[in-house]
Amino acid sequence: MEFNATFIISIISFLMFVAIMNKIFYAPITNIVQQREEKIKKDYDAADSLKNEATTILKDRDEKLATAEQKARDIIADKIEDYNSKSKEETALAAEQAAQRIQEQKELLNQEKINSERELKSKVIELAQSISSKILGFNVEKDEIEGKIG
Repeated sequence: MEFNATFIISIISFLMFVAIMNKIFYAPITNIVQQREEKIKKDYDAADSLKNEATTILKDRDEKLATAEQKARDIIADKIEDYNSKSKEETALAAEQAAQRIQEQKELLNQEKINSERELKSKVIELAQSISSKILGFNVEKDEIEGKIG
């Protein structure tokens, strides 16, 4: 293989072609590729940051929900306890009132019993006087009959 001027001109023209292509074509493409890589890296970092922020927000939301649920349970438990105590108080009051009414009715019945016994005793005495006067022919004193009846 011979090295002549054509060969050197071909090498020079190839190098000039490569320099021109590098200047016109490869340099802009390289810049575009670098810009895209930087944009992709920036978008990836932003997405990662947003993901971390979303995770933080979700954790915060879960904590707030748990706190709210616990507060709701506490409120419900307090209300149930209040209603149970009120119910016990009202039940005790109703039982006390019922016992009081029962006692009043017992006293009323006892009073009626005493009145009925007196009335019955008086009628028995009248009947005994009437019978004794018809059988014996004279009136027996009320005091004597009362003493014998008791």
